[in-house]
Amino acid sequence: MMAEVTTTTTAAPERTSVSDKKSAHNAVVASESSVAELHAGVRDESIRAHFRFLWVTVLVGCALLEYGFDQGIIGSFQAMVGFLKVFGYPDSRLPSGWNIAAGPQQIISSFMLLGTFISCFCTGPLGSYIGRRWCILIGVALLAISITVMVVTTSLGVLYFSRLLMGFGNGLIMAFTMVYISEMAPAKLRGLSYGFMTTWITLGTSVGLLITNATANIDSKLCYQIPLYVLYAMPVVSIATIPFMPESPRWLLLRGKDDEAMKSLTWIRNGAYDRLTLQAEFEEMRLNALHDIENQSSWLVLDLFRGTNLRRTLLCIGVGLINPGIGAMFVIAFGTYFFVVVGVVDPFKWIVLSQWLGVVGLLSAYYALGKWGRRTLLLIGTTMCGLAMLFLGIIESIPSIHGTNAVAIGVIFLFSWFHFWFNFGLAPTTYLVAGELPAQNLRAYTAGLSSGAGFVFAWLTTFTAPYFINPAELNWGGKYGFIWFGTTCIVVAFVWFMVPEVQGRSLEEIEEMFDQRLPAKDFPSYVSHNAEVALHEAEKDLYGAEKAGVAHVDRV
Repeated sequence: MMAEVTTTTTAAPERTSVSDKKSAHNAVVASESSVAELHAGVRDESIRAHFRFLWVTVLVGCALLEYGFDQGIIGSFQAMVGFLKVFGYPDSRLPSGWNIAAGPQQIISSFMLLGTFISCFCTGPLGSYIGRRWCILIGVALLAISITVMVVTTSLGVLYFSRLLMGFGNGLIMAFTMVYISEMAPAKLRGLSYGFMTTWITLGTSVGLLITNATANIDSKLCYQIPLYVLYAMPVVSIATIPFMPESPRWLLLRGKDDEAMKSLTWIRNGAYDRLTLQAEFEEMRLNALHDIENQSSWLVLDLFRGTNLRRTLLCIGVGLINPGIGAMFVIAFGTYFFVVVGVVDPFKWIVLSQWLGVVGLLSAYYALGKWGRRTLLLIGTTMCGLAMLFLGIIESIPSIHGTNAVAIGVIFLFSWFHFWFNFGLAPTTYLVAGELPAQNLRAYTAGLSSGAGFVFAWLTTFTAPYFINPAELNWGGKYGFIWFGTTCIVVAFVWFMVPEVQGRSLEEIEEMFDQRLPAKDFPSYVSHNAEVALHEAEKDLYGAEKAGVAHVDRV
């Protein structure tokens, strides 16, 4: 059904087909030949013009530093004598003389991920009613509490609880930081902004490893308490800055707060767009929000699995499984411990080096994110990480070098290789794609589901990996890499056949393309018509219907 849309529309009509839309538009243009020429808005997409937005990205992304920091330090704790004296047991088979049982090792590493998974069920309802910023702040407060508990406890049970609480806080931060920035970002800079955010995660891991390397030889609880004290810096920065930032304009529109949404958008664009372009962007957001509200059911969570939303939901879950599917949590969570097991000398120093090569990879990705597209980076990252896992299994399977320095050198090289390509091709891109694809009114729900799926499989990795690599259990060593090479082949096939390229598209354009049921291969060539409708509505708002370049047309 075709229905007229005006600036006073209270509900968006159902989208029509592309061919019907083109016919309607051409008829309007032909009948309005005497109308003035279409106004051309001015849009500055440079980094300098959007400096305010990028600064907000940096400050909000700072909350992610803790997640990366924890990934770096928790694996190192399990190789520290001071930590093992409190939570482990003497073991003459290891050079340090101390070990930790597989059970506690599993729970310490995996409960943070389990807590993150649990929190993902809360993201949809919380995000719908209290907004993006306050969800981030709730997560930050939970982190501060969990850090305090970890510092003071000597009980394994209490330590497990603190890890679960930390995971719950991290789940809120991960989901809503990504959602907030995706909803605030201009389309051309969305990839770069995600690169900035994920830099905090990688930088946090790298800094955490540096600090644990410096405290590793302290023969007391201070060896792990000092790194935990450093964690307090992140909540302080977030609590001091995030309350003073505007709420997401797209969330405000879904709550019917149009005036506040326009103020938020105007503040974040900060003069980068002229009045017409800014109004057109706002109209595109508003019409899309009206369309989503019109078509949503009373049980919003069920809409994830209805119509075109089902495809988006499955894609986001698949993208969320990419990182655990290539064995990233094994490399990140057990890197230091694995180096000890295979006999690497100075394991803390070498894991720091490999992690900082990951930082180099992430910085290198800034340019590629804007030029090569999402799919290309995902394919490069998954392929290279899969090869690292394959060769890890091969070198541990050669009897003549088993247990020699050649294996240790090979492991160092392959872990460094993995860190570089993981951070170059996957660290920013997986979160970016999962944040871009959902419908606007379902973004918090879908982001939580995507993160939750990823974290539950990451949890399975951290829960089962000790059985494979611990000398007291299966003691597979590098042969464990064969498993991850096999799963990586599945991941590469998924990216190649299923993930569409949405580089440079607004979130509203992406939603339009899914609603048109385009196959993944046709996404790059699609011409959006809703953006044109929004521009016409903006012209009428600013200049009046009689001066608009083209009269109103029906919403797709």
